Amino acid sequence: MNFVNPFARRGQWHKANLHTHTTTSDGLVTLSDRIKQYAKADYSVLAITDHHKTNPVQGLSTKELLIISGIEYHPRCPHHPGVHHLVGLNVPEGFGFPEEYPADANACIQAVRKAGGESILAHPFWCGHRYDMFSYLKGYIAMEVFNSTCDYIGRAESNEDWSHLLDAGRYVPAVAVDDAHRNDDALTGWTMLRMGRLNAESVLDALRTGCFYSSTGPEIRDFAVRRGHLEIECSDAAAIYLMAQNSGGSRGLPTRGKSIRSYRCQVAKHWEYVRAVVVDKQGRKAWTNPIILK
Repeated sequence: MNFVNPFARRGQWHKANLHTHTTTSDGLVTLSDRIKQYAKADYSVLAITDHHKTNPVQGLSTKELLIISGIEYHPRCPHHPGVHHLVGLNVPEGFGFPEEYPADANACIQAVRKAGGESILAHPFWCGHRYDMFSYLKGYIAMEVFNSTCDYIGRAESNEDWSHLLDAGRYVPAVAVDDAHRNDDALTGWTMLRMGRLNAESVLDALRTGCFYSSTGPEIRDFAVRRGHLEIECSDAAAIYLMAQNSGGSRGLPTRGKSIRSYRCQVAKHWEYVRAVVVDKQGRKAWTNPIILK
């Protein structure tokens, strides 16, 4: 994948939730009320992704909020008794799979792509899927590093699963989402997309190229490699972690009683990629996508 550094790209930041449920499936909030909820919170992008069903979203977008048609689908996982959870974005209303496809996850991913959409791998940690159980999947454009609903059982983060994916040379970006079913799991995790235009194709392009960062609170303002050094700037933080493959990386901490807003360290020669995790005093986090170094 050819990553684009969002902090070096022209465009506007657009706050997005890419995984949302309504009463069309097992959500407790109607489509209309769900849209109002995210519009009031100043989101720019909201994907409606009910289980096995699409929603009639045509005509519901405004200049401020783009509504994307989506679907959550669950093909069988051959390496685990359960199923995969994947989110299809930008699929047409009424989209579905041939009867034989639920047994073939990769065929489902390709079917979504043929319909004009793309897929995201949802909450592998919540599913109980180790890397070896989903490593065969191909063609999805991002995975979830944070899922608000999964926090109900303490499995909100799939940061370790993402690390295994990257360490294996599978350079896939990661999003933070709500997976909102109720109201108390909404407006908690979001993806900040860097785009020149607010439309579905720009959203998919930003996701394909990693032109975004994800957060549950902290703001990341810059992240780049300059003159052999990694530099990051962010909102007030309690720690900044730089993560490379395997045991590679570094950590920035504030002086006692203060916050840290920037960190700079030399890039080690053996690092193949590096990404950042910012943690604030409330324990909220933000994740950059990796910068590929080799």
